[in-house]
Amino acid sequence: MNQERQKEQQHVDQTIALIDKEATLLKQQQQLLTGQLQDQLQGVGEQRIRGGDEEAFYESVLEYRQYEEELLLKYHTADSVEKRLKTLQTMNGNPYFARIDFTEDTAAKETLYLGISSLRDHAENAIVIDWRAPIANLYYEGELGPTYYETDTERYEVDLLLKRQFKIQGGQITSMVDTTDVINDEFLLEILDEASSSQMKNIVSTIQQAQNQIIRDTHSKIMLIEGIAGSGKTSALLQRIAFLLYRHRKWLKDDQVLLFSPNHLFSDYISMVLPSLGESEVPTRTFRSFMQQLLPTFTINQEAAQEEVFLTGAESRTQRLKSGLSLIHFSHRYLQAITELGPLFRDLKIKGKTYITASQMRHWYKETNSQLPLYQRTQLLQTKLLKKAGGLHKDEGKKQWVKELTEERLQEYYADHPNADDSEKSERRLRNQIRKAVLNRYFRPVVRAIEEFRFINFSKQYLHFLKSVPSTLLSKAGISSEAWSTANAKVRSDLKIRHLDQEDAVLFFLLCRGLYPADVPLKARFIFVDEMQDFPPAQVALLRSLYPKAGLTLCGDLNQKVFGNETIVSNLEDLFSEEEVTRYQLTTSYRSTKEITDFANQFLSQEDQVELTARTGDLPLVVTSPSIQENLTKLTSSLTKAQEDRFWRTAIICKTKEECRKLYDNLPAELQEKVQLIVSEDDFMKRPLILIPAFLAKGLEFDRVFAWNISENFTTAQDRLILYTICTRAMHELTLFTQAGEPSLLDQANSASFRN
Repeated sequence: MNQERQKEQQHVDQTIALIDKEATLLKQQQQLLTGQLQDQLQGVGEQRIRGGDEEAFYESVLEYRQYEEELLLKYHTADSVEKRLKTLQTMNGNPYFARIDFTEDTAAKETLYLGISSLRDHAENAIVIDWRAPIANLYYEGELGPTYYETDTERYEVDLLLKRQFKIQGGQITSMVDTTDVINDEFLLEILDEASSSQMKNIVSTIQQAQNQIIRDTHSKIMLIEGIAGSGKTSALLQRIAFLLYRHRKWLKDDQVLLFSPNHLFSDYISMVLPSLGESEVPTRTFRSFMQQLLPTFTINQEAAQEEVFLTGAESRTQRLKSGLSLIHFSHRYLQAITELGPLFRDLKIKGKTYITASQMRHWYKETNSQLPLYQRTQLLQTKLLKKAGGLHKDEGKKQWVKELTEERLQEYYADHPNADDSEKSERRLRNQIRKAVLNRYFRPVVRAIEEFRFINFSKQYLHFLKSVPSTLLSKAGISSEAWSTANAKVRSDLKIRHLDQEDAVLFFLLCRGLYPADVPLKARFIFVDEMQDFPPAQVALLRSLYPKAGLTLCGDLNQKVFGNETIVSNLEDLFSEEEVTRYQLTTSYRSTKEITDFANQFLSQEDQVELTARTGDLPLVVTSPSIQENLTKLTSSLTKAQEDRFWRTAIICKTKEECRKLYDNLPAELQEKVQLIVSEDDFMKRPLILIPAFLAKGLEFDRVFAWNISENFTTAQDRLILYTICTRAMHELTLFTQAGEPSLLDQANSASFRN
């Protein structure tokens, strides 16, 4: 095997040399393109459309367009060169991770190496193939012996002779193993035993068969991935994005993929996965930022109760009703009910003077085709109002103030241009131009209001919608009429300052789309939602309404469910009544050791228990002291020792933000300098030692976790899920601090599952 390893190392060296050569050529091309672009950008300013005869004009227009097209092509070329250089940089120290040998028909043996992107030599021979290519599936799913791989149109029978896995670091092979499985257990565990980092790593070399089926599924339009903590569901989701971008690279653009994450902290954590897979980073957004783009003139309120909802497992009943599907279904009935009469209009005024009244608009609305839906009838009304605005121009133009202002501006023009042509014909033409400009400026607010459909009173309409919600719906949701009125009063006061809560923003925008043809600035062909357990059904309903043809992948862990509202899973038939939903379940944890997983499992129901990897470590440590001050001393000592291992990332996780702040204030000054306190989703992980509340730690992972003050404040059923979430953030080591003599969930844990 040593001789074989030497041959493989030679191949690694040759491949890296080829990568270096391509990178050198691309850098030369990049310098050339940069120089050409600068010259051409300067040339754009010098290009002029020639006047004179008609032929000269059209010739110059064609020249200009051709010039623009050439410049645009170079921009695209420069972008592709930059993207390729980044990919080669990623591949340089680790050019590939696997090798397959096979024969097809009776042909000679072929050898292929798999990496994050393809690489060819000067003769166009494939040196490395992209892991997303159809033939690469032989590595992920093929078994040694007769097997096959499929493209879109063909099936190819092959004889698979070898599956070899590599771990290459800095250009040196550190591990190499032949296997019949998708990935050898020892090889997998060696990779999983590595230290974590502040950003999620690309684990394309460790894709398991269950994950591979998710990644390469090209038939399912709606996909649901349910996975327990550490099962690789987020990795599979991101690798699926990379696969689809590769498969549909001829027509799918990065900005046609929408990826939703629970918060900005998590978005930053996963931000480097796609670039490490050879793709551009797909913008990751929170749903709140998405709603802000849909309603740019409103401020979408930050969810103040986010932590409280996490801790209690239940949100307010009004919030729960608005986050479900009941009000969305009612909104359809509401829109039908008001179609005959029309929406609530507002007078069109300029400086307090009314030019078109709401009653006139209602009259014109009723004259539109009654067979059309409401939004099309308001569009026809808009056309009529724009014509009416044109007529108002003419009428207003006859008034004395217009004549006086026009004369004043005309005299100012001649004063500023003493050599201007002052012939009668020229003066008449100039006077008409000035009068037109005066009227256009005067009526601009009205015209803009008509163009933006602001002749509809959207805020008043939404309040009317809320007031119209049937008492039967409120009663079913356990909401009294008084509580509903109080909630509506808050919405009214928010609307006055153009603010909306997120759940109201969803209903508000859906209602607006029924009132007029609202534009959607973002286009999407594929939509991905991570941490779907925190994603209310109403938000999915909005996405389906905006992008009915887009593929949708939903991913989450129902064991970490923190909202008390309806779940997406419980509403699948309602959300996708006419579409088939493909469901995948990932039940094997790859994050935590067997000991940590066994310990965390005790806080789940029996049916939710987690399957394990074979990776082992120390039992979780439970530190029990008579006082919180003594625990603080022990934590300080543990953190000081932890600092000696600079490769391990450590998190101290408290139940609440307040606990985090209090603990941070009580840490010694020298430790405060090393610990990063994170209490906002807008923070980024900058240090290897962080202090973070449980609701912000969801989805993240750390080498070592210190769970602080797991005492009397952990007692309820929701607390069991919170404790499960905290424990499953740990990859290698878990320490829990508790106080003696105080009852807690730890009292229910099997004493053999931890050490003291």
